[in-house]
Formats: sequence, C-alpha cells, structure tokens
Amino acid sequence: MLDTELLMTTLRLYIEKNTSLEKVYSPDLPQEKTNIACVTMLGGVPNNNLCKMSDYDVTFRVLIRGTNNDTNSRALSDEVFNLLHMAQDIEVGENKITFILATTTPIFVGKDENQNNLYNITFRANIS
Repeated sequence: MLDTELLMTTLRLYIEKNTSLEKVYSPDLPQEKTNIACVTMLGGVPNNNLCKMSDYDVTFRVLIRGTNNDTNSRALSDEVFNLLHMAQDIEVGENKITFILATTTPIFVGKDENQNNLYNITFRANIS
C-alpha cells in the first residue's frame, strides 16, 4: 500500500537536505518567506499486474519561491531539477521510488505579491 503522506514527507525532506533551499513545505507556501519550495501531489495511478504486485505512477510538482533576483531564483529551480530528474532508489517506508523523471523543466510562473519569482517543475515518480 502506498502512504501518500509519507511520500510527500520523504520528498520534502530529501529536497530540503540536498539543496540550498531554506525550507520545503507541503502542500502550500507560507506567504512571508523566500528561498523555499512546496511539494504537492497532483495525481497517481496504481499499475496492477497478474502477480498481484503493484507499483504506482505518481505525478507531483515542486513550486519554488526565490527572491526578486531572478538569477538566484532560477539557480534554486535548477538545483531542484538536477536533484530530482533521474533520481533513483529513494526509500519511502515499505516502498521505494524506483525512479523520478521531470516532465517539465523549471517554468517561470510569475511573481508573488512581494515581487519574488516563482518557478514550477512537474515530475513523475514510479514507486514499487
């Protein structure tokens, strides 16, 4: 069985530990902070086979809020992209993320009310 709460927590902590982001949240960004991100699950499906074993394909996004300096914000987004794209063998309780593929590159989605840059990256994870 897939524990989606544990999956989001694992991804959040993995990104936080391995990037220079100050904090990673789920599912929303707090309003007052910069150089942060949030991880949100967008959907997923179980893939059943005849042996009654299943794996899961889960789509999630990482929304990054940098600062009003686009160069720094883009660098944070690239860090997250490079960390997660093609990542493998991440333990999630009794499950394992066998691989993660980026389905987008970092996309500029606009600025928040404080003129901080926002970038979005969407990923697909296979979990067994």
